[in-house]
Amino acid sequence: MSRYQASGYWYDEGRSVPEAVDLLNLMRRYRQAERKMRAATRGSMGMNENDMSALRFLLAAHRKGLVPRQRDFAEELGISNASVSVLIDRLCRDGYAERIVHPADRRSVGIVPTEYSDTEVRGTLQGMHERMMDAVGTLSEDERVAVAKFLESMIRSVQIGDEPSQSTERKPLMAQSAVPSR
Repeated sequence: MSRYQASGYWYDEGRSVPEAVDLLNLMRRYRQAERKMRAATRGSMGMNENDMSALRFLLAAHRKGLVPRQRDFAEELGISNASVSVLIDRLCRDGYAERIVHPADRRSVGIVPTEYSDTEVRGTLQGMHERMMDAVGTLSEDERVAVAKFLESMIRSVQIGDEPSQSTERKPLMAQSAVPSR
């Protein structure tokens, strides 16, 4: 039985180690805080969830030197080609992206972020990213390894439709960047 008390105190009787349910409750609180932050960010930028996901994908691809096509967005977001077309139209109209002739296939259209999108995202999210990096910076190397192990295990525990053999063969999630590079 958990020692978590409704009063809000996590540890009673001098206990200094959170129990499993305490960690799960902290994860729920984090997810709730993150949802509120994302809603506020979307509101300030005038975007919906798919628009923000598309913009994150576009900026990540750009950092890697890639120029995605509309079909790449459809695959990444799990939406139809028609929906992607409307989404890209919106990002272009609002100044976050532009269509170009794809550099690897001149018959294709590539999507690239505008300088405005990078500036807008950094201006909107920079303070939060700095606070997140500060929080992670307080952890020792061993603590970061433990947190990464815990989070990867939690991700695997909620993945739907993955065969166990597939999830163990994947590249560790901690190798992926969670925060845009500056």
